[in-house]
Amino acid sequence: EERSECLWKALEKVIPDVRERTELKLVGTPLTHQRFVRRYNGSYGPGILAGKQSWPTATSAVDGLLLCGDSVFPGIGVPAVAASGFIAANTIASFQEHLALLDELDKV
Repeated sequence: EERSECLWKALEKVIPDVRERTELKLVGTPLTHQRFVRRYNGSYGPGILAGKQSWPTATSAVDGLLLCGDSVFPGIGVPAVAASGFIAANTIASFQEHLALLDELDKV
């Protein structure tokens, strides 16, 4: 609760009665993330050293295994995770090939 106070104060600058209007409040911590998302120490993203390493890409050391998710480029968050899936798919086939395959599915 205490750690979320700065977020509430920021929201109150825009929505003064936000606390009264809130119907459900769930505060998540790294321990919550560890339990429900099954992430080591509740972490997000890859364990890389800032400025010394770059984000992992879709390719892996295992032939034919592609990676996607919050631990590969472009990173954390739903849009970034979705984009990592697109990048992995594009590694297999070009955008034009994907469109052609979708056209074939429409015919089925």
